[in-house]
Amino acid sequence: MWETDPEIFSARFRISARTAWRFRCTAEHLVARCDGGRDVEENVVAACHYCNWTRHRTTRPKDSASYKEHVRSRMKQGRWHRIVLKPSPAETSLS
Repeated sequence: MWETDPEIFSARFRISARTAWRFRCTAEHLVARCDGGRDVEENVVAACHYCNWTRHRTTRPKDSASYKEHVRSRMKQGRWHRIVLKPSPAETSLS
């Protein structure tokens, strides 16, 4: 995720600026504000724009615990996003 500079992020992972916007860091409320969730540290986590947006587009969004397990399962399989982010070759050689 990126917070302040999509150009650096898109260059680092060799993706378009438009695609980089999917990975913009957003605040995700574990309990939605419309369901009484508050803007407090215990209720807000970082999520990329894509994840935040797609979670709430469904007819029945998963509760926070179920969604957390869904994310962990997909990440474990290496399938969270359709776009696989790989650092540029120059950055890889520095590791």
